[in-house]
Amino acid sequence: MNAPSNVETALPCRATAHSNIALVKYWGKRVGTDPDLNLPAVGSLSMTLGALRSVTEIHPDSSDSFTLDGATIEGLAATKVYAHLDRVARLAGCSSRPPCRVVSTNHLPTAAGLASSASGFAALTVAAAGAFGLTLDFDLDADPGEGEGEGEGDLRARLSAWARQGSGSAARSLWGGFVRLDAGSAEDGADCLARPIYAADHWPLKLLVVHTARGAKAVGSTGGMEASRLSSPYYPAWVETSLADIDTADAALGARDFAALGAVMEHSCFKMHACMLATQPPLMYWNGATLEVIREVWRIRAAGGPVGYVTSDAGPHVKVLCLAPQADQLAASLAAVPGVHEVQAVAPGPDASLERIES
Repeated sequence: MNAPSNVETALPCRATAHSNIALVKYWGKRVGTDPDLNLPAVGSLSMTLGALRSVTEIHPDSSDSFTLDGATIEGLAATKVYAHLDRVARLAGCSSRPPCRVVSTNHLPTAAGLASSASGFAALTVAAAGAFGLTLDFDLDADPGEGEGEGEGDLRARLSAWARQGSGSAARSLWGGFVRLDAGSAEDGADCLARPIYAADHWPLKLLVVHTARGAKAVGSTGGMEASRLSSPYYPAWVETSLADIDTADAALGARDFAALGAVMEHSCFKMHACMLATQPPLMYWNGATLEVIREVWRIRAAGGPVGYVTSDAGPHVKVLCLAPQADQLAASLAAVPGVHEVQAVAPGPDASLERIES
C-alpha cells in the first residue's frame, strides 16, 4: 500500500462505523510506552452494534472545521479531531495534510457510556484514510492476509491500530460481529491488534440497551482510567485476571454456550466497577435506575423468565445480552422499571464502510 507523497486537497469521503460494547471490558492504559500509541492495559472482546453508529464526512476546505450533530465544535474536542487527521495523514505517508471540513453525525447519545468515541474515531479514521488517498476501493470484508503483498485484511488491521490511537475502543469498530482486541506486550504496539473472531450472523443474539439517563456523563473514561490505575487497590488484580476472562468468553462464543458467556460477561463488568468504586475519589457512573434494572434482570432470570445477562460501561446505561427470540419480552419488562427512558434491542452490526462522495 503506497500513499501519495502529498495530497493537495482532501478527497471527499463518507465513512460509517458502528459502536461496540465490550462483553469483556477494557479499562486502563499501559504505562511506560509512547502515549500517542494509546495502548490498553488489558485486552477486550466486544459485540459491534447494528443500530448505533457514527457517520463522518470529510470535504476539502480552506481551513479545518468540525461539526458534530449539526453544531460547530471548537476547543479540546476539535483539537483531538484535527490531531487525529494529522496522525492518519502522517501514517498514510502524506508529506503534509490538507485542510478538512469534518462533518459527523452520531446515531447514538454522545459521551454517555455507549461508546460514541469508538464509532466516532473509527469512522473518522476510515474517512481520513480515504480522504488522503488510501483505501477508496478496499474491501473491509476480506480475510486478514488475503491476496498477495499487503492483503486487505492487513490494511484493515492497520486502520484498526490507527483508530486505537484516537480512542482505545475504536479499534474494535472496524469490524462487525464479535471482535477481540489483544493488549499485546510490544513497546511499539505492533501486537496490540483487533481482529474479528465471529461474524454478525454467528449466533442470533441481541443486546438490549437500557437508557437510564439523558446527557453526557460527569467523568470521562480516560481520566477515570488513570485515576483507577493510580489509586484503586483492585486495579492490579483487574489487569492480571483480564486475559483469562477474554479466553473464556471467546470459547463460549465459539461453542454458543450462552450461560458461560453471560457469566463471564457479568464477572468482567462487576470487577471493573469494583475497581472504579475503590478509586479515590470513587467513580460511580450508575444511578438508581441502573441498579433497579440490574436487579430486575436477575429477578426475571431467577424466576425462570427470559434469560438476560448484564453489563455496563463507564456510564449509567445497562446493556443486557439475550437470545434474539426472547428480546421483545425482556425489553418490555425492563421498559417498565421506574427511571428507564428507552430500551433498544440491537442485533450484531456490520463492518465499517467507506464511500466516495461525488463533488
